Amino acid sequence: MNLQRPFQVVAPTLDGDVLTLLARADRPLTGRAIARESGASHGGVQRALGHLVGEGIVTRERAGRAFLYRLNRGHLAARWIEGLASLRLELIDRLRGTVAAWQVSADAVVLFGSAARNEAGQRSDIDLLLIRPATVDYDDPVWREQVRALESAAATWTGNDARVLEYAADEIAKEEAVLDIAAAEGIELHGSLRRLLRTARRRGA
Repeated sequence: MNLQRPFQVVAPTLDGDVLTLLARADRPLTGRAIARESGASHGGVQRALGHLVGEGIVTRERAGRAFLYRLNRGHLAARWIEGLASLRLELIDRLRGTVAAWQVSADAVVLFGSAARNEAGQRSDIDLLLIRPATVDYDDPVWREQVRALESAAATWTGNDARVLEYAADEIAKEEAVLDIAAAEGIELHGSLRRLLRTARRRGA
């Protein structure tokens, strides 16, 4: 699944990209603004907007020499459009709910990489960083089943491969680029990687 362009799941056309932008917008947008943010041609966006206005799902109002467009949130289809536009947020909520219910709790779980940066395309991996408690063995059967189930669920929800990078809590004191990147740009799903790194490195200094 392309998390940047979620409408490609059902509508791989420019109409879907336009609807995604309007569903996420907190203000009306001009056609030129939509073209700029979508990376599409102005003419293509105008054709898509003409179709969507005709369907009633997008409203248009004049503002000086330009037109302003917004999603018609009173339309029967609006809540499903908003749902599709929010698939990345739904993924984050599901991941959080899953790891919060683990029998053996992780010290931290972070979504990082392209999915965290909102740059994930159809072939992007869902990258997850797990910090395992120092008291839990890597081969602990309950822990391993939780990790396996998380990978499987993320792949089922998105169609993308899920990749788990795992560290024990007593392995993170040394400087590693991936840990710093995940702490800086990642989305914390459980616990606080940033706090764990600060504590571990302060002790190791």
